Amino acid sequence: MTVDRMAYGGRGVGRVDGYVVFVSDTAPGDRVRARLWRVKSGYAEADLVAVESPSVLRTAPPCPHFGPCGGCAWQHLDYGAQVTAKEDIVRESLTHLAGLRDIEVLPIVRMTDPWYYRNRMEFTFHSDGTLGLHRRGAFDKIVPIETCLLQSPATNEILRIVGDWARERGLSRYDARAHTGLLRQLVVREGKRTGEIMVGLVTTAPEVPGTDTLAARLTTAVPRITGILHGINPGVSDGLPLARVSVVAGRPYLKEELAGFQFHIGLETFFQTNTVQAGRLVEVVEAMADLAGGEAVLDLYCGIGTFSLPLARRARRVCGIEIAPQAVEAARENAALNQVANVEFVAGDVRRLLPEVVGRTGRPHLLVLDPPRSGAGSRVMRKIVDAGAPRIVYVSCNPTTLAPDLADLVRGGYAVRAVQPLDQFPHTYHVECAVLLERAGPPQPA
Repeated sequence: MTVDRMAYGGRGVGRVDGYVVFVSDTAPGDRVRARLWRVKSGYAEADLVAVESPSVLRTAPPCPHFGPCGGCAWQHLDYGAQVTAKEDIVRESLTHLAGLRDIEVLPIVRMTDPWYYRNRMEFTFHSDGTLGLHRRGAFDKIVPIETCLLQSPATNEILRIVGDWARERGLSRYDARAHTGLLRQLVVREGKRTGEIMVGLVTTAPEVPGTDTLAARLTTAVPRITGILHGINPGVSDGLPLARVSVVAGRPYLKEELAGFQFHIGLETFFQTNTVQAGRLVEVVEAMADLAGGEAVLDLYCGIGTFSLPLARRARRVCGIEIAPQAVEAARENAALNQVANVEFVAGDVRRLLPEVVGRTGRPHLLVLDPPRSGAGSRVMRKIVDAGAPRIVYVSCNPTTLAPDLADLVRGGYAVRAVQPLDQFPHTYHVECAVLLERAGPPQPA
């Protein structure tokens, strides 16, 4: 079969006599042989057997771990082909998942340098003694990493030091199946604007011998490290909030700058992964907001104030809603740090809290939302429609969940005015998108 395009999820898509087949590790224009492993009425999934005729869009992956490693999926694609595919994925999602046709998708905001862009990485300890990233498609297998091209080169030195220290101490590693072992994750965060680095060691228990020795080695080898933290997660999932965080050395946060503001970022703080593109995303949101100075703004899923603080420069007041209390506290601290007085942050579930906030503060002139990858959902969309903001800016990192949410807003009387994709995650299939909607009429009948 010949691969025609790339799909959200990272696989190539082709057709055999009109029948759709998804194949991993391919590029548009590849002529491949593939073996089916799942067959459905409307499509099939297949493993790549051989590339019979490679596409001109293929390129040699520079990372020695590419393939088995789950950190990247598209290093074999020329960067221009990657961003073209992401534009197409946004169009496809809006057309086929939301029924939005004749919507102009603006050219994607691409990166000048698509390497070493991540400001946060999580590496996992494995019971076989390795330290690295999850093997593609496997929750319990790890690819040992010596060189990662997504984060600062200093990360590679940190990985080496921590791996050597763990082996010398003979410390047990977490087993994802048996749920036993001490060492769980290594988190490295970096302030791309400030140069500061934070190292977080996540374990299943509070007693970890030799952390002082580890801290001394790390700060000597990498002087940019300003904080070494110890987090405890005794649960069965890596995604659970940490039960406790303590400081081994330095301070509990790193400093970062974005859009002219200073931010304090802790071990668990959500912050846009790509600092360079996050700055450009803020610029896009500000342009779509088009504030004149007298508006009231609601910022849903506001995190630590990434959008709230910049928008407050041109609004009368901004209210941010966020479910995580620690993020709300960090947002308040960041507002104080930057001397922004016309912003407030409240903790709670958006669906339950939004009507209460609107009842207290009145209808907003602008509503901004940046929900998790899973989207906001129909019940939240109904609350947003009821809030009655004349203008909405929806920021999403997943076009397949963005699309149904937009369809709900369109049925609620809004019209899509602008769609701006941004490449926040080079060498992966993920794509950020900012969408401007304006109230166009009353809700459509059910």
